[in-house]
Amino acid sequence: MRRNTYVAGGKLLGQQTACEEIDRPRPSDTSTGVLWMVIPYTTPELTRAALRHSGVCSDLDVHVRLVDIQVVPFPCPLNEPPINKEFSQHRLRELLKESQLSGEAKVLYTRDWLEAFEKVLEPGSLVILAAKKRWWPTREEKLARSLAKAGHQVMLLPV
Repeated sequence: MRRNTYVAGGKLLGQQTACEEIDRPRPSDTSTGVLWMVIPYTTPELTRAALRHSGVCSDLDVHVRLVDIQVVPFPCPLNEPPINKEFSQHRLRELLKESQLSGEAKVLYTRDWLEAFEKVLEPGSLVILAAKKRWWPTREEKLARSLAKAGHQVMLLPV
């Protein structure tokens, strides 16, 4: 059995800790009627499209979790990724601020992109993904299919 390790906010975390710390809803969220939408960061344009679509639900109490899962190549340790951590955090915060939606932005470092999404999301999460229309399956469509098979509610927006 393969066990992955995840890093959040520059700290090395075990698999269980990363899932609980990053994406588990707090008990008060479920009792207050907050609708949490998870938007995976793919590209700036596609993420903006997904955020715009989430903003349409202005009459609901919508909160967004903008999640950027970055793959760290094997020779590099997970707690020292080759990607600038501050730049990644700043990019997500700016996208969230630009959309004028309330929520949080998280960066997660891992070795396997698809598996990390399945581990981080709460069962039955609402995931919004935007994808460019192509005749071949895109990375976003593969992610949407994988998350739907795992039991999540996935909205795939053609752009």
